[in-house]
Amino acid sequence: MSADEDVAGLAAQSLVNATPEIDYSQLMDLRIDFAFKLLFTKGDQRLLISLLNAIFANKKIPRMIKSLKIVNPYLEKESSDDKYSILDIRAELNDSTNIIIEMHMYGLHELKSKTIRSWARVYGEELVVGQKYAGQPPTIIIAFTNGNVKAIEKAKKISRVIRKNKIHRLCMIMDREDFTVFTNAMELHYIDMKAFAKAVNKVGSITIADTKEEMFAKWLLIITHDEIKDKKIIAKACEEAEEIQMAVSTLERQGKDKITRQAYQRRQDEVYYFIKNMSERDEFRQRAEVAEAEFKKEKQRAENEKQRAENEKQRAEKAEASIEKEQQRAEKEQQRAEKEQQRAELAEVENERLLKEIEQLRAMTR
Repeated sequence: MSADEDVAGLAAQSLVNATPEIDYSQLMDLRIDFAFKLLFTKGDQRLLISLLNAIFANKKIPRMIKSLKIVNPYLEKESSDDKYSILDIRAELNDSTNIIIEMHMYGLHELKSKTIRSWARVYGEELVVGQKYAGQPPTIIIAFTNGNVKAIEKAKKISRVIRKNKIHRLCMIMDREDFTVFTNAMELHYIDMKAFAKAVNKVGSITIADTKEEMFAKWLLIITHDEIKDKKIIAKACEEAEEIQMAVSTLERQGKDKITRQAYQRRQDEVYYFIKNMSERDEFRQRAEVAEAEFKKEKQRAENEKQRAENEKQRAEKAEASIEKEQQRAEKEQQRAEKEQQRAELAEVENERLLKEIEQLRAMTR
């Protein structure tokens, strides 16, 4: 029997025959979108319902799902030309609300634009000709990421700093001044698996600020089981929650299926190859950015040196002009002094001549 057939009945049977020990070597990594979609679309529908309700409850959203319809249960790529297209899950609720669940192995920084495009595509598809916009059902995007935003952002008019390692982000269209929700048509959930695993490994439990909903934390334990160091935490979650035990049992069984395991490994290689290429591109881009920054810095330094040299030249020219002006003034002063001296000498000669004449006149009058 294939792992894709009669999973619901087998999952219930597995709960009865389940052993306390979990064979982690058989568990596929749910961060690989193939394994994630296989579990939540080919397994018992209660698993996906439980996961979604836990996500909404973690943000205190008054939405309780009792049933849903999987719109795209297939595991094939949408196009054979797509080297790396995400195997997302698209579900529709009874009120026609659309939910898109995407599993990614890279960070939110690279995903923000992509998830908004996904929302726009699905939201636009649901508009029926002649239908009023107000009656259009909302579209919800849930993106599992492997890293958060790169920089710490500051919320305007809020005295706190938004944490860089936040596990669960809920983004909606809001008024920037009073934070009133403008519309419920867009709801974007970003769940950082890397931050969750890091926090659990640090504190040794699932009691974390960002995962106040216990079932949400338990689901994240299973999704990130490969990164959780203390496996006893996972075993405890299986004992406490039927859906978690069911998910682990289903994962073990699916992992033992040869055909399923081969398909999973092929997809795992594709994902890792894509991530490796993305990392190399990011590294190259970062080196280019550093080189560009260094070039700009060096260029600015050269311009500053050039400006400083120009300023020095101008100061030197002014100093030289001042010296020339002083020299000219000194020469004029010297010329004036020489003229004064010449006049003094002439006056002295004239005085001597007058004295002689006076002496002659005196001699004549004796």
